[in-house]
Amino acid sequence: MIKKIGLLGLSADPPHCGHLEMAKLLLKKKVVDEIWLIPCYRHSFGKLLASANHRWKMSKLLEEPGIKASNMEIRRQGISYTIDTMRILKNKYHTHQLFWVVGSDIVKPGSYKKWKDWKKLFSSINFLVVNRVGFKLNKAPAGFILVKGRVSGVSSTDIRERIRKGLTIDNLVPPKIKEYVGKNNLYRPGLTF
Repeated sequence: MIKKIGLLGLSADPPHCGHLEMAKLLLKKKVVDEIWLIPCYRHSFGKLLASANHRWKMSKLLEEPGIKASNMEIRRQGISYTIDTMRILKNKYHTHQLFWVVGSDIVKPGSYKKWKDWKKLFSSINFLVVNRVGFKLNKAPAGFILVKGRVSGVSSTDIRERIRKGLTIDNLVPPKIKEYVGKNNLYRPGLTF
């Protein structure tokens, strides 16, 4: 049976309610049959991240029916480029229909044009885009399929900053992620990973 798989690449530093909202929206609208969360090993733009092990464990905490975490980029190690991940997945799951999922915050400012071999990537897979608060698209540019609906504009950067300042992250991350972050003292000032 051919499945429609939505692939959501993320830093997962930490994963948050926006990721979960996006996954649930795509499943509810039956745009895809499953969502695979794929945390990167090393960010392609050189962002400093918490350990891959912590980010993988937090991604696993988001799993529920229809939403699975994949550690393929973490197992592969090195810099995680979307085009490399897609080639591997298309070869391995050639009977499924694969979609790369992004938020409008990647599309509206054109950030995707900084991705490695982005033109080749766009010719090899369909992209789904979901509106995030603050980055509304009325129409999807060429190469993207706009999914109706909207998710919050919460970002991992904001969450890490709130933790550093001692502010609450309630309603920004699922309770399991909040508990994991607290138990492992992640994102506190002066801590290293």
